Amino acid sequence: MSGRDNYARAIGFKTPAYLPILIGCEFSAFYEQDQAKFERIRQLQSRIPDDVRMLGPSPKPVVEPSTEGGVTRWVDHWGTGWENDGHGAKTEMYPLEAGYHLIANHAFPDPYAEGLFAAAEETLAQRKGRYMLGSVWFTLFERLWMLRGFNNMLVDPYVETENWAALRDRVLEYNLAMIDQWIERNADGVYFSDDWGSQQGLLMEPDDWRTYYKPSYEAMFQRVRDGGAHVWMHLCGNVTAIIPDLIDIGLNVLNPVQPQAMDVRALSREFGGKVCFFGGADVQGTLIYGTPDDVKREADELVELFGCFNGGYIASTSHSIMPETPLDNVIALYEAFLAHN
Repeated sequence: MSGRDNYARAIGFKTPAYLPILIGCEFSAFYEQDQAKFERIRQLQSRIPDDVRMLGPSPKPVVEPSTEGGVTRWVDHWGTGWENDGHGAKTEMYPLEAGYHLIANHAFPDPYAEGLFAAAEETLAQRKGRYMLGSVWFTLFERLWMLRGFNNMLVDPYVETENWAALRDRVLEYNLAMIDQWIERNADGVYFSDDWGSQQGLLMEPDDWRTYYKPSYEAMFQRVRDGGAHVWMHLCGNVTAIIPDLIDIGLNVLNPVQPQAMDVRALSREFGGKVCFFGGADVQGTLIYGTPDDVKREADELVELFGCFNGGYIASTSHSIMPETPLDNVIALYEAFLAHN
């Protein structure tokens, strides 16, 4: 069975031949720099089938990255300013923050720009039975607040409704064009991202989300499903209130599943067999503060909770593994998930 087929079976609840495992692990980020343990992790990683390629476009920034005083700054293809001081990238400038009147002279990106998919096409040419996952990252809410600023975007639907809707639809139009191009290139799935949750709940009332945002996601999801591909989405935080909506409009894979934000047992009970869960191993708690046995117990429970529907689970973490995580716990996580294959 090809990796592509195995992922399709897991996502479609059709009994995969083995548990899909997708875990990111950046050695240079760890505080503990033990080369022997890194080698053990590499050995374990080599046992995970090379089944997936995550693809993204390669847009040209408006301002190329430059570094001064240890801080790298650039302006992305939407006109948003970024900085990275060595602890991760964060936004620092929002091109439409001062008002919607700026739209008239703002240079929006071209979804058909020359070379935008050149790197992705090189990877697609080496498919070899792998599952190809295209991306439309910073999909809608995140792209909007990166243009207007976060606080503005929380209130704009209520106080700037007409202007906000026009900007939303402009971003949606761009995204639909990107989706079409992934489908034309025979991507197996399209991966979206919008962090809608805090640790406690949704960032706006669920009914307001349904009014202002759900129709746009429905249009995007439908375009993917009509093209014969799967819908993946990354939503940080507690998004329990809108999971039924997301399933209703076509979500196939939900990431990252944060156990300190959502009840994993309730998720399995209410939505198991309806959506494939991707993630769940607790990077905030168990992986940092637990023992290797704690990590293994949690990994086993996740497989039992989400993978018991003739599939329905992609083994991974609840987010990026934190630098302070003991390497023994990282080893335990790989060993636990691999034990199910």
